[in-house]
Amino acid sequence: MGVSLRAYARMRGCSLTAVQKAISSKRITTLPDGTIDAERANQEWAKNTFAGQTIHKPSGAPDRIPPVHESVAGSGDPVTAYLRARAVKESFAARTAQLEYEERAGKLIPAARAAEYAAGFSSIVKDGLMAMPDRLAPMLAAVDDEKAIHRMLVAEVSAALRKVSKAVADAGL
Repeated sequence: MGVSLRAYARMRGCSLTAVQKAISSKRITTLPDGTIDAERANQEWAKNTFAGQTIHKPSGAPDRIPPVHESVAGSGDPVTAYLRARAVKESFAARTAQLEYEERAGKLIPAARAAEYAAGFSSIVKDGLMAMPDRLAPMLAAVDDEKAIHRMLVAEVSAALRKVSKAVADAGL
């Protein structure tokens, strides 16, 4: 005679739903009367539960998904190998779905487009800075007031920054 599903959930410190899911996914088995042999179920739970260990990793753990050949090769048990391969597949699908969502939400742009924007912005900055000496040299040579020179330099730098800001706004970023 085993324990009820609720009692087993309390013993494990998990929810009744978690126990029911473990039974439905065949990670643990019940006795013929529907109760659970707690000792055997704990062994089955530890042996057959790989996905939960990877999904609920500590927050400081590195965000790494092992390649399928690496994760499947670790055990000769086909259930464990299947669960590991499935965990890798589901993790990849979840990350792909999140990237697609963020792209559609406007949080991400394709790398090629980002490179085009960066090249355009750096070109604007380079052109503005390279033209500054040619424009300012004759005017600065004629002025001997420090404050006037400062105002002229600030005006030129501000103009260059306004051009970059306008280019960013026009790009929709």
